[in-house]
Amino acid sequence: MTAYEKILEYVADLMIVDTHEHLPDNPDRREKPTDVLREYLTHYFDKDLISAGLPPKTLEYVRDAEKPLMDRWRAVAPYWELARNTGYARALDIAARELHGVDGIHEGTLEALDKSFQKTLDDPGWFRFVLREKSRIAVSILDGWQDYNSAPRWSELFAPVWRIDSHVMLTGFGDTIGWLAERNGMRVRSFTDYLELIDADIEKSKTLGYAGYKLGVAYVRPLRFDRVGFAEADREFESLMSMTLGSGWHAEAMKAPRALQDYCLHRCLRAIEKTGLPLQIHTGLQEGSGNMLAHSDPVLLNNLFTQYPDLKFDLFHIGYPYWQTLAAFAKNYPNVFIDMCWANIISPEACVNAVLEYTDSVPSNKVSAFGGDYLMVDPVYGHQMMARRNVSFALAQKVERGVFGLDDAKLLARRMFVDNPAALFNLRV
Repeated sequence: MTAYEKILEYVADLMIVDTHEHLPDNPDRREKPTDVLREYLTHYFDKDLISAGLPPKTLEYVRDAEKPLMDRWRAVAPYWELARNTGYARALDIAARELHGVDGIHEGTLEALDKSFQKTLDDPGWFRFVLREKSRIAVSILDGWQDYNSAPRWSELFAPVWRIDSHVMLTGFGDTIGWLAERNGMRVRSFTDYLELIDADIEKSKTLGYAGYKLGVAYVRPLRFDRVGFAEADREFESLMSMTLGSGWHAEAMKAPRALQDYCLHRCLRAIEKTGLPLQIHTGLQEGSGNMLAHSDPVLLNNLFTQYPDLKFDLFHIGYPYWQTLAAFAKNYPNVFIDMCWANIISPEACVNAVLEYTDSVPSNKVSAFGGDYLMVDPVYGHQMMARRNVSFALAQKVERGVFGLDDAKLLARRMFVDNPAALFNLRV
């Protein structure tokens, strides 16, 4: 056996920690009726199809499960072939082969694939089968689907994180204050009240059993958060509130000024730092088409790492394409960690190169190797398989070069897939 085969054999047997998913917390929440084209083109690969030239209107038609399956396939097939080489497509093909027993996704397999897929919709054990039995995932960190007014209802498969985007952005301002206040049994009459509400909500999330927090605002604004004085933020808050009087708290009219957002983020960070739980932050490529990549450059976060030394920052997606920036931060700051979630399907080759560099540049406790980051469960299987192969291939190159031995490579792999994320989120696996 080659070094790669020996390492992969070891890695394939690990029960791993999945650092990031957007799955429904219960199979009952899967969209129905649906079919394989609609579900598989809900997330990621549909953007590659658009990049390849698929008109958005055609994509809308292809997702319509009420239209004939094969007619929709023929509409998308030319673009599917153009994008079949991407990591997104590979994850889907692996899932189709290993979960549904068909030879990839193409015209000759689609009907059989959909027939098998349809059976899973009424199978309450499908999520457990895919995640635990097939993917060998001990636990997935789950972002989203939370019930704002009660403790989370999570199965044995998931550990939740609590999003703080609304706390910072005040998007849908009245609704944000409303559900936060209701959740915590508080009333907000002033900016000071709102700041106390932030503190209470973050502490409550820890009490309810959330494993950490998540910030995803790089989709709508740059990640640079400056220090802002209380007086300025208070004026902006009061101005924002006065604009809503008599308007019924119209969400479209409520956009918090940048300085107010910055102040609220710093308040959140102070509160999270006290909990001892980590904060996951989206960096790098945003999901979708036509986003502002510069907004998510991780270098914009630099000031936060110095100002909150006791807060653990879990930086997502290797910051792709800024993955070397994350290496520099993880090397310089004890409180900065690298998360490879999503990245193994964004660019498998970049992840191989990242592991090659990370094993040279940062301590071995700083990198988590896998997070599926999917809205649908099937391709999580394909994604974790690609992640195990990428890491094994990179570590095998180091063994072959004589940088370290086979046992060292296995130890590094275990740390990246199991020990590091388990320690970061205080999980028992």
